[in-house]
Order: sequence, then C-alpha cells, then structure tokens
Amino acid sequence: MLLVLAGPLRSAAQEMLLPLGYNQQLMHQQPKGGTREIGESRDTLCLPFFDDFSNLNAFHDSINLLCPDTVYNADPSAVYPNQLFWQDSLAFINNTYPIFPPTYGVATLDGLRANGRPHNELISYGPADTLTSRPFYLGGTLTDTVYLSFYYQPGGFGDFPESDDSLVLEFLHIDGTWDRAWFTRNTAGAFNQPFKIVMVPVADDGYLYDGFQFRFRNRANPKGNNDHWHIDYVYMDEDRTSTDTLFRDVSFTSAPTSILKRYRQMPWSQFKNHQAEELADNHFIQIKNNFNTIVNTSYRYEAFESLTGTNITGPTAPISINFDPFSTAVNSYETFEIPATTPGYDEDSMLVTLEYTLDPAGDIQRLNDTLRYEQAFYNYYAYDDGTAEKAYALNGTGSQLAIRFLANEPDTLKEVYIHWSYIDGNKSTLFFSLVVWSDIDTTGLSDAQTVIYQADFLTPKYVDSVNGFYVYQLTDFLGNPTPVVVDGYFYVGWLQTQADFLNVGFDVNTIANQHVFYNTGGNWQRSDINGAIMIRPQVGGDYSVYTELPEMATASAVSIYPNPAQQRLFVQGLSSNQCNISIFDMSGRLVAAPVMGGDYGFDVAELTPGIYIARIDDSTSGISHKLQFVKSQ
Repeated sequence: MLLVLAGPLRSAAQEMLLPLGYNQQLMHQQPKGGTREIGESRDTLCLPFFDDFSNLNAFHDSINLLCPDTVYNADPSAVYPNQLFWQDSLAFINNTYPIFPPTYGVATLDGLRANGRPHNELISYGPADTLTSRPFYLGGTLTDTVYLSFYYQPGGFGDFPESDDSLVLEFLHIDGTWDRAWFTRNTAGAFNQPFKIVMVPVADDGYLYDGFQFRFRNRANPKGNNDHWHIDYVYMDEDRTSTDTLFRDVSFTSAPTSILKRYRQMPWSQFKNHQAEELADNHFIQIKNNFNTIVNTSYRYEAFESLTGTNITGPTAPISINFDPFSTAVNSYETFEIPATTPGYDEDSMLVTLEYTLDPAGDIQRLNDTLRYEQAFYNYYAYDDGTAEKAYALNGTGSQLAIRFLANEPDTLKEVYIHWSYIDGNKSTLFFSLVVWSDIDTTGLSDAQTVIYQADFLTPKYVDSVNGFYVYQLTDFLGNPTPVVVDGYFYVGWLQTQADFLNVGFDVNTIANQHVFYNTGGNWQRSDINGAIMIRPQVGGDYSVYTELPEMATASAVSIYPNPAQQRLFVQGLSSNQCNISIFDMSGRLVAAPVMGGDYGFDVAELTPGIYIARIDDSTSGISHKLQFVKSQ
C-alpha cells in the first residue's frame, strides 16, 4: 500500500527511466563519527551486537563485567553507517531503495565511493563497497556458539546486480588474513525478491580473539550507482544455533506517507490558510511482525512544532492490534490542522515533527519502535521525497515536460530547483529551455499551451546547491530577476533542443505522475510512469543563496562584432582574453570550439551560414556569456 513495485526501465518510446550513475545525496556529505566511552581502557565492542540501521543514535550497552562497554553516537550522519559500530563510510544508509525490509533503514552496497562518485570509471567489473565492523572482544569464556546473522536483498527499487556480481561476508582471522565466510550472487535477474536471512557460525578458534572483525563486500560495476545489495538486521551473539532465525520484533519498515493530499512539501504561505483543501484525510505507515506468533501491538503518534517543541496534536490514544505472524500492516492516522496559536505561525515557514511509537508485547528490540519524520513547509513545492532511485528522460528533439502545481492564492514564482542525475556522461554542454505555463491541454486532445516564461540556452548543472538540487533563478536575458505571477494551476518544466537525454532525478517511492505531462511532437499526454520527477518550483520568500552563478548572460557590456560575421568575430568588454569559446547551433549542438587570440578575436570562417550561439566562459571573472550571431556567406 505504501510502496510501488519497481517497473521496467522503459515505458513507451517517449518516456524512459534509467539507472543512476552518481548518488547526488552523497556528493557533498562528510562522514561523521562519535565519541566512545569504553570502560577499563578497552577498545573493542562486546556481544551482543545489533544494528538494523533504523536508529543512527543507537547505543550499545553490555553488562558483561569482563567487558563494560557503553557507546552513544551523539553526532550521527543521515547517510553513513554509525561510526561507533562500523569503521568505513562506503555503504549508503537509506530507506528508499529496499522493498519491504525487516526494519526501517538498510545499508546499501553499490558502485560508488563515500562521496557519491564512481569507484572506478575505467573498468566495468571489480571490487566496490565495503562495510567493516569495529573490532570485537570474542575471547575469554566464549565458545563456538557465536553466530552472525543478517538479512539481504538484491536490487529492490535500485539497480539489480548482474549474474557475475556478488555479495561477500569475510571474517578477520587472528593471523591478520581475511577469510571468506559466505557469499551469494543474484540468480533471479531483474525481478523483485524478498529479504533473506543468513546464519553464519563464528566457530573457528582463529576468530575467537580480542580484535575480531567482519566485513561485507560487493563486486560490481564500479562505474556508477550500480548493482545494489541491501543489508539489514545485522545481529551477532553467543549461545545461538543455526536455527536461531526468529526475532520477537515488531518494527517500522518505511517512512510515513505525507500528511498532504498532493505534495511531500509545499510553501507555508500556500498551506496555512488552505489546510482543509491541502491535508489528506489520513496518513499511513507500514509495520512488520518479524516473529512466528501473534504479537499484541499498540501504536500512537504525536506532532509538535520542531523549534520550540510545542505540541500540535497528541499523543494520540494507543490503538491495539493482534498482529499476525510474519505479516505486515498499515497503520492509519488521522491528519490534523496546525492552529494559529502555534509558535511561528505568522512566519514564512514552519517545520513540524511527527513522532510515531510502537509498543509490542515482549519486543526484544526497542530501538526500531520509534520513528521521527519532519514535515517541512518552506517556500517550494515538492512531489518527491528528496532521494532519486532512477533517472527520468524524454526522447526526441523538441520534447516538452510539464509538471502541474497549484497556487491557492496569487504568488510570485522566483526559482526552479532541478535534481540532475549524472548517469551516461556529462550533459552540461547540452541546452534546454526552462518553461513556465499558465495552461496546457491535459485532455490529450491537442498541443495547446500558454507560455508565461521561457529562458533559453540553459544547461544541466551537477552542483549541490539546495539539497542536491541546482537552483535556476527566473531572469531576463540580462540576468535580472524576473519573477512570474502564478495563480491557480501552473506548470513548470522544460523544452529540450536536442535528442540527447537530459536525465532528471526520479523518486519511485512517491506516485505523482498524475501531475506530469509530456509532448514529444503531438498532443500533450499524461505520464505513464509511476513516481515523482524531482523538479521543485519556489514561490515567494527570498532568493536562494548561490554557490555558483547561473549560466545566464550578464548585464556587463560584453558584445561581439561584426554581426553578421564572415571570417572572424571579435569580443569587447572582457577583462582579459583568457576565455574558452564554444559555438552551438540553434538545436543546441556543439559545432566548434575556436581559440581566442590576443586580438580578442576567433575564427568562424568554417561555419555553415546560419544563426549560432557563442558561449564565452571568462576564466578571470568566472562568468559565462551567451551571445547570438549570424554567420554570413
């Protein structure tokens, strides 16, 4: 009910879904650590060990007098493994790639380094990620009853491993060598598979020492975000057997659905006076009984304003269910309006925290019984959940994409955020037009449209400007801000001027294609691919703070002459001649890259007569100028 099954990579000839090459979420993250407080100057973890990647603040506390060990991660990362349990940061912690995991959150091994870039762009197969535990104390009175168990799933909503890709578990022997303890390959192809549990004995005398470690590794295509393996519920303890595969644990398995009817996020100014229209009747969250008997479970939630902690609703009265063994359930919660007495109500934004709590009878793991989710009301609309599992592309020169939004009251559209996905080469030399429409024909009967803004000769940018999204400010041809008034339905998207795929991020966990329309040379059509395209319009409020100037013509006096030109073009208004020149035809195709001479001129004699765009990248100022000229006979 909460998750949609991953569909094929292609849906019709016009729309396409493609696997990702980079992980934009990781490209500007830094691994975090924490502080270990170890009794008796020891530096190894004790048993039992448990991490299901659901609670990055998780603590580890042992009452074993021979090994007092208390660990608390006060500064967790949202995307890297808990550094108090794991000593590397290559695995990606997330809850959007797996399908029906045992608990909320998994560690995903793929073909990317910790910064989201490929491990190796020169080979198609080889070693990729590693998830290595901290050292353990397995000496003393421990016997051969130590077992390590975990769940795994290939692919999920991500990329399925090929038949020669593998997931490997290795143990560190006392002699310093790593032994392969277990491995698997994906033999089912690109088909969804449930999570499977693995039980591995830690029985060899060479492992029962102070300093033992284990690690997961994968062999994959290291060129990008490929060949996913998802790991969950890693548990190691003594006094276990090979049949110890049942856990009396009821847990959350996914993020809650949005309390909003249409969006994941929307502007506070467009929501607070229209709550009845914008709120969903209910929101939902999925839970799972991982045990083989009925477990009586109660659930509740509360919501509060995040900055002050002021209660908005709840805690609600607990609702109890008799939870059938090995089953999943979808808990339903009524939504709520945010009263005008809430602190910050009259400000330009609002952040609400929802806290969901489970109380299963006899539960052995309480760390995954509390889940917090932040509902943001800033100054932009978002259908997506912020994480791309695929990339969306349109096929064909002149193709148009339009995503529908609703302004409940008149507002000014100032910026558009786009999450570009780097999957099959850099697209930053391709042009597209950013377009805003007040109306298109959504009936599928015509190509009728009303354009209220269009900016040409923009390029995809792979810059982490706002949470992985690049910010395009609505400007005129001189680069001056040109906000557009929107009222009622409006549409934001692009016109592509070449056949190459532009590849924008695609969230498969949120179904919003009922608001997506495309035109590849005929009438406007509604998208057939379930998901949400990661384009976010920003209305009202201040302009974003730029980490990089957009590639727009600036208001300086830079110009070119003679125009039309026959043999050579000259540039005036530059601070120096240290520039890179790129010449594009009107379809956006790069046709020449001449070198500027000391006379501030460059040759155009070999160009076919016609209209062209010269992009001049000034190395001194860092500004890019786009100037149109005519090549004469």
